[in-house]
Amino acid sequence: MIIEGAFLKIPEVLLNYDDRDGLYEANNASLLANSIVLEFNARNIDNPLMKIQLEKRYKKKENIRCDLYANFDFVSKDLEEYGYFKENWIEAKYFGSLERTEGSETKSENAGSIMYDLYRLIKNTDKNVRKGLYLLVILSHDPRKYLAFNRKDKTKRDWLYGLLNCGTNDIRFNLDEEPECIKKMFNHEKDLQIKVKTRTLLFEPLKENQDNFYGYLIQILP
Repeated sequence: MIIEGAFLKIPEVLLNYDDRDGLYEANNASLLANSIVLEFNARNIDNPLMKIQLEKRYKKKENIRCDLYANFDFVSKDLEEYGYFKENWIEAKYFGSLERTEGSETKSENAGSIMYDLYRLIKNTDKNVRKGLYLLVILSHDPRKYLAFNRKDKTKRDWLYGLLNCGTNDIRFNLDEEPECIKKMFNHEKDLQIKVKTRTLLFEPLKENQDNFYGYLIQILP
């Protein structure tokens, strides 16, 4: 609930950002971290900065890092039944300047990068420990301008529609169905299929506007 509350603080800050073209993924991870601190302060949590860490290694002996880690050691275990956990790993994606996002292959790569970050969360965390796994996706324009929701053969990427759909969704991803530009991200791993249930919280403008942001907080449910 803390991460979700922090996420809903983001639009107000983004809309007052002076240099939107200067925004990158690291900015958005820091923005979410600062918003989490505000949530801590509202709850009078002691030493809030000690409970979050940017660029934390998934595993001590491997230099594979997560954008943001948050440890809510004060959270009741009863909240696990609602999908809220003490240990939380968060990856962040940001799609900004449209000049860097031209061509159908680039749009496919962008879509693939979202799934790849979900894959990183699943692959690099302990499956035997209940924890929160989140992907923060922010775009400075309509997602259709950045992401290929359909493949070149006109088939739909149902998994992408599902990830950006508000609520709980069953996601099915089969790497064999994707183009070479996405397979490269996964190092051509053979027979890779990802089946997960996700829960998405979002903010979107009521009307399409090139100056408005779109945001999606995607949680992988246990």
